[in-house]
Formats: sequence, C-alpha cells, structure tokens
Amino acid sequence: MKLRKQWMALSVATLAITGLAACGEGNTSSGNKNEILLWSSATGPDGEKIKKNINEYNQTNPDFPVKFVSMAADTFTSRLTTAGKSGRGVPDIALVASEALPTYKNQDMLETWNEMIADTELKKENYVEIAWEVGKLEENQYGIPATMGSWIMYYNRDLVEKYHPQALDDEIITYQEIEEAGQKAKEDGIYSYGYTWGMQNYSNLYQQMGGEWLDDGNNIDINNEHSYRTVEEFKKLHDNKLMVPEGEDANKLFLNQRLLFLPEGTWMLGQMEKISDFQWGATFTPQWDAENLVQGTGVDQFAMFKTREERSDDKKAGMVEFLTWLQSNQLEWIKSGANPTSLAMLENESYTDMPQSFLLATEKGQEALSVNDQDGLSYVFAEYDNRSWDMITGKADIKETFEEIQKVVDEK
Repeated sequence: MKLRKQWMALSVATLAITGLAACGEGNTSSGNKNEILLWSSATGPDGEKIKKNINEYNQTNPDFPVKFVSMAADTFTSRLTTAGKSGRGVPDIALVASEALPTYKNQDMLETWNEMIADTELKKENYVEIAWEVGKLEENQYGIPATMGSWIMYYNRDLVEKYHPQALDDEIITYQEIEEAGQKAKEDGIYSYGYTWGMQNYSNLYQQMGGEWLDDGNNIDINNEHSYRTVEEFKKLHDNKLMVPEGEDANKLFLNQRLLFLPEGTWMLGQMEKISDFQWGATFTPQWDAENLVQGTGVDQFAMFKTREERSDDKKAGMVEFLTWLQSNQLEWIKSGANPTSLAMLENESYTDMPQSFLLATEKGQEALSVNDQDGLSYVFAEYDNRSWDMITGKADIKETFEEIQKVVDEK
C-alpha cells in the first residue's frame, strides 16, 4: 500500500475559548476514577452518533464505562493544550486529528500505547495500513486509529449522463472530463465544478500533480511550480465560467440541479441521502490522472495524554477493552459519513451498503488513500484558505501569494 501522506482533516484550531457542549453536562472532567474520560471535538449530529455508539458499549456493563465529552473545536484544542502542558485535568483518551498528533507528541504531551497494547488485538494487522501508520511516530505508537473522513466527490448522475456520459465509465472523474462536461453544461446555465473548502481542493490536486510537502531538508516547501499549476487549474475553471463563482452556495446549486460535480466531505452524506428528485452518486475526489489516484483522507486518532495522576493498570486494561470493542462495533459512529479504520467492519453488511464504503471495500480504494501528518502544514492551509479566491479571481498574483504564504509558514 502506498503510504503517501496528504492532509485532509481539519487544521489545528486557533486557541480561542468558546462554550462547551458536553453531552448535556457542564464540565469536561471526571471525578470518577472508575470510568474512562474521552474528549472529542465532534458536536451536533456527529457527536450524537458517537455518543450513541459509546452508550452501546456502556450497556455491556464494562468495569470501566466511558464518559464521552464533546466540545467546540476551538475549545477542545485550547483545553487539551492547557491540560496537556500541566498534566492536570487531562482526559484518559482524546480523539485528535491526524495532523495534530505529531504536534502534541513534539510538545511532550503524549504517552505511547506500546506497553498497553502489546499482545492485544490493537495491532497493525487489524486496521487499514495507512490509518495505523499515521499513529506511529519515531517507531512508537502514539495513536490508535478511530475513523476516517475523506474528501470525495458527489455528482448529479442525470446531468453527467446528459453532458458527458463517458465520464462515469470508470467511476473516476478527471479535471479534463470536468472541463469537457462544463463546456456543454454552461450553455444551459449549469456549472461543472463546486469549489467549497479551498485547502481540500488544493491539497488533493497539488499531490496529484506531483507536489511534495517537504523539501530535501525536511522543511515545508509549497512555494513551487506544483502549487502554481494547481491554482492555475482552478483559475482556468473559474475564468471559463465552469466553476461556481465566489460567494455563491455550491451545495445549494447542487441540490437545485445547477451543478454537475461537487467535491465535498464524506460527512455530507447525510444531506445527500435526503435528495429524492434526481439520481446522485459518490466517487473519488476529482483526479488529475486516472491512472494515479490520490484520495485525500483524514484519520482521527485515539491519543493518550500524560497525566500527573497515574492511571491504574485496571483502567489501562479498560481503555484497551473499549478500543478493541470498537473494532467491530462502530456502526452508529460511521453513520455520520465516516469510514471505519478497523478491517473487522468490512464484514458488516450494513457498513458495506453505505455509500462511503467504496474507499475501503476495494483494493483500489485502499491503495488510493493518502493522509497527511506533517507537523506545521496547518499553517499552510490556513493561509491558503484566506487567500485562494484572490488568486483564483485574479485579484492577487499566484506566485507572489505563495511566496508570502511560505514566509508566514517559515516564521511560524
């Protein structure tokens, strides 16, 4: 399996404190040493699905039930960083994004899972390979894979069959096919490409074009020809009036059948499944080369933060028991649109019937998965998101903008 690493998950949030939404509870701590405290930044419907899954585990009457506490992303990052630095008030397990794991590790906040998982079912063979490898830093296991959220592409099957039926032959949509379909569709006032979350579009196409995040000195380097070409492709789609213009709602246009292709996250599946007036499909994120698939994916990891109050051996065993149970009992969790990381879920027909399962249920899908875990890339993507439309619309020079982004990243 290719172990290319591309960022697709949420960037590390600004350390601003906002209100808590802790599963109906008003605090993030647990005074009960006989329970496992799990923190997450998943709120709303996603958080409720995770909570329901964890409630199922607690109904098995484990020695150490799990207390699930969710909070807004900014609050989660702020509180986790503060607690991690002091070693006080830390959760037993925190659900962190793949790109955040090395940051916490480099700040000496994490414990390794090595001793706890030795001779248990929490092992590489039981997980999607690349998902497991993301949690391995400097030969130590700092993360246990949880779920994967991927940047895929939704399409209006009816419109694609009208404007470019051959594009669906291999279920891989290339940028060339997007342009060809768009030239015909725009005559009817229909856009071909939706550009919603800039960094997701950029990070996928950048690597598809051969871009690497690190230079020979192991430093982040995005001020290069691959970055320029990536944005030039988006600018061409925009200038040719094939892309949804800045300020217009691509998701709404898709629902109103005025958009053929909508790159978006698997987390949008719930909204897509409500569509009843046209046929839609989901496939790999748009590709530059159909023979060299790169599928951006984020892998959330279960991390264990250092604490001044030592966890008992019994609690550690309870933590392992919980994560092992999840390997084959994650159905509610992934109804949000996520994919599991445990191979055991591939035996669950309810999962394999889900639209997002194509990423794991086929060898092609697994081999295309590409996850970023380079420390510091969050600065790149934050800057890109702030500046991408200026480059696409011609308000800012592409090369000069990437030079500025590179300087900001180097300073940070």
